[in-house]
Amino acid sequence: MKIGIYCTNNLIYPTPEGVIYASMNVAGNLADQLTDMGEDVTFFAPIGTKTKAHLVTFDMKPFSDPSVHQTYTHEDASYHYENIMMIKALEYMNDHNFDVFHSHTRPFSVVEFASLKPKLPTVVTIHDPLSDSGYSILPWYNQFLNLHFVSLSYSQRKPQPNLTWANNIYNGINLSLWPYEEKQGSYLLFVGRILPEKGVDTAVQIALKTKMPLKIVGTVYPHSQEFFDTSIKPYLSETIQFLGAKTPMELAPLYQGAYALINPIRWEEPFGLVMIEAMACGTPVIASHHGSVPEIITHGKTGFICESDTDMVKFTSYVSQIPQLTRKDCRDHATANFSIDTMTANYLTIYSQTQKS
Repeated sequence: MKIGIYCTNNLIYPTPEGVIYASMNVAGNLADQLTDMGEDVTFFAPIGTKTKAHLVTFDMKPFSDPSVHQTYTHEDASYHYENIMMIKALEYMNDHNFDVFHSHTRPFSVVEFASLKPKLPTVVTIHDPLSDSGYSILPWYNQFLNLHFVSLSYSQRKPQPNLTWANNIYNGINLSLWPYEEKQGSYLLFVGRILPEKGVDTAVQIALKTKMPLKIVGTVYPHSQEFFDTSIKPYLSETIQFLGAKTPMELAPLYQGAYALINPIRWEEPFGLVMIEAMACGTPVIASHHGSVPEIITHGKTGFICESDTDMVKFTSYVSQIPQLTRKDCRDHATANFSIDTMTANYLTIYSQTQKS
């Protein structure tokens, strides 16, 4: 099958150290896996990308390159730059008789352009939360039968029940990159962007109340510097450590050595890769009941789900109950439900279905 995959040209794949862009990593990993399986895959991405698939760049540098973003300074420039590659990719696939196009980019961009190519089946994996009122227009595109929408979790669909969904496919990871560790760890771990909605400040308070060490991994962005300075930095010490951003190779041993991953999110996150990465390493997850959390964690087996993101009594109680869980159950759960093999097989099924419709 001849497959085209596109996510963004704002940055390269694999994403640079310190940059969190889950959708690009998912798209790139999928392209590599499909190529390993013998599929004819073209990955549309900027110069500097390294992929096992056939790479088409259209001689475009990533928008993150200073020569690009310093030239195009409008606040929406990155969106338009991304759309230019989208249009070029659609023309390329039309000229080269592709069987299916798989988009991981912003849904507004792909539905407007791909709907103009009715003979090209297009799978649209939506990585965004759909709660913003702007997404209410997406169901209007149900009339374009070449568009096949895929969600990352069933919770993601709730704000847009009238959108016609082709399937729900959970993100998957390469389990070999996240080795299992049977021994229970000795510290709490937080992994994610340093933003209020990610709940890192709650993780700090949990660590203080339980008197357990906490390691914080993540990137502080300019717009979140004040939050970091007021809500995180004052509590840093020998036991509460901010480690900054880490590569997957650096992150894996941190998961392995953790007692539990603390994920007290305050938003309806469509998916949470950090949770499945932790469980793959055998580390249970304690998270708040938002977004995809109940679909990823099996309460009382692979971690605990706190109904309220402010219930410190529950959070601290769940920390004390971690020894009741079996780390092998966490690994088995990740293997059975969130492997890249499972994700890829599910997408191949979707691709095949688009050929029949």
